Amino acid sequence: MKTCLECGNSDMKVVLVDGLPLHECQLCCARFGDRRAVETLSDGEESRRRGGDAPGGPLARTLDYLPGLRVRSSGGADARTRTLPFIEMVGTDARALVQLENLAKSLRLGARGQRCHWVIEVEFQSNLGFVLKPRLGGPHLGEQTVLDVEHDLDVLRRQVERDQRLSWWRHVEPGRSG
Repeated sequence: MKTCLECGNSDMKVVLVDGLPLHECQLCCARFGDRRAVETLSDGEESRRRGGDAPGGPLARTLDYLPGLRVRSSGGADARTRTLPFIEMVGTDARALVQLENLAKSLRLGARGQRCHWVIEVEFQSNLGFVLKPRLGGPHLGEQTVLDVEHDLDVLRRQVERDQRLSWWRHVEPGRSG
């Protein structure tokens, strides 16, 4: 690609993302190329802006779009520091409970495709929060476990995005309680 399709600039940079070429305009920052490569790069940048790490960013973004919920924080798995990934959400209005029920149902229905058992826990710090995280047995958080949870984060994102379009996913109209 010689010129940007958005602004006509000829200063284009080619970046490889997962082995796929991505063209980025150096003037307007528009990106062109394989859709997955563009999403991967954008997801990583958004996750870093949120303060989380790249593996949980796409799922956090998907959950942040659920009506009535807002992602407050997220973090990824790290075998070195023995930390598990998590996504902490808070309710913004009455639609939150319906969306949490939808999310729990999605977790249950997609359990066969996941390598780990995922749960939504309720926590109270300064206010009520809901934490999506894997429930793992045993104290060892090894490299394979980290790979398993990172695999699941992508599976969960695709699952929630798919399930939102299905008839069983309940949508609460504004002004009505779930």
